Amino acid sequence: MTEKLEHGPKVMSVNGEVSTAIYKPLDNTRQEIRLLKLLPPDDKDANIRCTLSHAVLNTPSGNPAYEALSYVWGEPDFSEPIILNGHTFFITPSLKYILSCLKQRCDQQRVLWVDAICINQSDVEERGHQVTLMREIYSNCQRDIAWLDPMIGRKNAKARDLYSLPDLEEEEKWVKNGMNLMREIAEKNPQTLKELQDQYREGGYRLFTDSQLMLGAVFRQPTLWRRLWVMQELSLAPRLTLMSRDGELSWDVLKNLFKDEPYFDAFHMGRESSHYHLYYKDFSEVFVPIKLIEDQRRLMSHGKGSKLMDVLVRFREMESTNPRDKIFGLLGLVTEDHGIKVDYLMSVPELYQQATISLINLARNLDILCQNPFERPEGPTALWCVDWKEDQHRLPSWVAEYDSKRPQCVPMLFAQRDIFNAGIKSCETPCRLVGPGEDILVTEGTILGTVAPVLQDDKDPEAFDVMNLYLGKDALEQPQEHLYAPKVGGKVISTGETAIRAFWRTMVKDCTLPPRMRRLRQTEIERLDVENQEMLKGGWSTLQTYRLHFGNRYSRSAFSYQPADDEDLTKLDTEGQVSHHYSSVSFMFAVTDNGLFLATRFAAKEGDVVAVLDGGKVPLVLRKVDSRDGVERELYKIVGSTYVHGFMDGEAEVGVTEGWLEKREILIA
Repeated sequence: MTEKLEHGPKVMSVNGEVSTAIYKPLDNTRQEIRLLKLLPPDDKDANIRCTLSHAVLNTPSGNPAYEALSYVWGEPDFSEPIILNGHTFFITPSLKYILSCLKQRCDQQRVLWVDAICINQSDVEERGHQVTLMREIYSNCQRDIAWLDPMIGRKNAKARDLYSLPDLEEEEKWVKNGMNLMREIAEKNPQTLKELQDQYREGGYRLFTDSQLMLGAVFRQPTLWRRLWVMQELSLAPRLTLMSRDGELSWDVLKNLFKDEPYFDAFHMGRESSHYHLYYKDFSEVFVPIKLIEDQRRLMSHGKGSKLMDVLVRFREMESTNPRDKIFGLLGLVTEDHGIKVDYLMSVPELYQQATISLINLARNLDILCQNPFERPEGPTALWCVDWKEDQHRLPSWVAEYDSKRPQCVPMLFAQRDIFNAGIKSCETPCRLVGPGEDILVTEGTILGTVAPVLQDDKDPEAFDVMNLYLGKDALEQPQEHLYAPKVGGKVISTGETAIRAFWRTMVKDCTLPPRMRRLRQTEIERLDVENQEMLKGGWSTLQTYRLHFGNRYSRSAFSYQPADDEDLTKLDTEGQVSHHYSSVSFMFAVTDNGLFLATRFAAKEGDVVAVLDGGKVPLVLRKVDSRDGVERELYKIVGSTYVHGFMDGEAEVGVTEGWLEKREILIA
């Protein structure tokens, strides 16, 4: 038996000495890659032996036969030796463990594509070019092996010690049993996830503690489900297999369960559920990682378009070491002509700016500004930068912060399905950028007013107290003597609506509650006006709007309410509604100096302006900032989105047409 290789140092640069001998240049004029041949086990040799060879994708004669590997690198501890093309080569303990397991599972050589070995990691230029081929690499493999490692992510354990811990056997057993349970559920129980959920609800099938733990060992605990690069890999592969040391589960088993589930797009990623019972949510959450990937796989396999916005939002929770990968790591899934070039020498602000420009140009609107899924409660980071020279090294306020995860952000002021249409449908494209750094976005729009002093100092004040601060008790006691009549552009805008009605409609943003959200109808407004005035007179902390109640109707979706095929949507939309207590934690009430009522972000303050921009479905609050060298016009930064009562349905454009409002260029830094 040959002598086993010794551990190497905890630095990747150790491979630099042999890289020249191992790696020969790839031909960038063709889709050339390297493939790893994992030699079969040998009783006389304990070492892992591999060879690298070159191959070209998408040739007239077809593609080479290989399996791709999706896995988690783990800590950058390149301490485990293998023999690669006759040279000692160091890899991470996690990859060494995977190769050892794969070697034992097959008595013949395996041909694999493994990023850490098939790409010369010491060659930045090659790495960048190979990233552009990821879509081809994973789309053309025979299958992708998604390795579920039960050990990575352990705290208080060094990477090189993970696979010698005494509980390795037990952890591997949980993963294997979880795969077996999932296969049993799919084969012997209902045909869709929703049918399984309904049996769970009705007592026909229960996920007891052990079952939950086993499924969690497959779908929750492995860090694979949280890695951003892996999402692209699993979504692109024509065939996919979940694999562990002792277990194996075909993705086809999972795919069939999700065939009736609704598709999550960029504006429906909250996964709001209309199911009231907690066990529904717990049940569904186990399968969320699978749902996100299957959504993407379904789009790719059916030849449907995959939008940049949808992809960036769908996988926003995934982790990556390099913030550039929040964009680069997902471009292989996008079918739009986004124009973003993979270049790891580009700064993060430059890349995020390029991605935001791409989103605006593709959509020809300002959804990424006005319905920004990455909007933070305190406003953009640039908003709090005092020195513009320091600001040059940060993101402009109009650029989305793509590394923001959902818990760090506020819910969008949802405006799709024509709920709101404050500005005209489209904006000028391609985007115009000005300034020395070409980072100031030129928009067109109208300014409606300026935010008056913000009177409440509590982020969750009672509705009665807010009303009293801004309107006074007289507005409630004598409503007909206090009308909502803002003066905008010199014109008094009044429909005879009372100030108290305009107040509560602003607080609930004139809509029913998610997930089935729509504008309130006149009959509903009349009824709610009576109820909300009673609530305010009683000093209640909340107000009321409607939640469309589904009663005993069961959804055909496990994740959110989706009507059954024979559902009478008209009846559903008009009956079975219940009054619901409403309290906003993402918006505060404010007024402008000319009397407009706002539901705006807590970052807004006195002196900010309210604007309706072309291409913006909802208005924005902007803050005037100091001019910069080379820019003589007024500059603004985005504070956040806002509801403006009476100006959510194109009224600003009417004002421009009639001449009592003026449209102008608005420069956003």
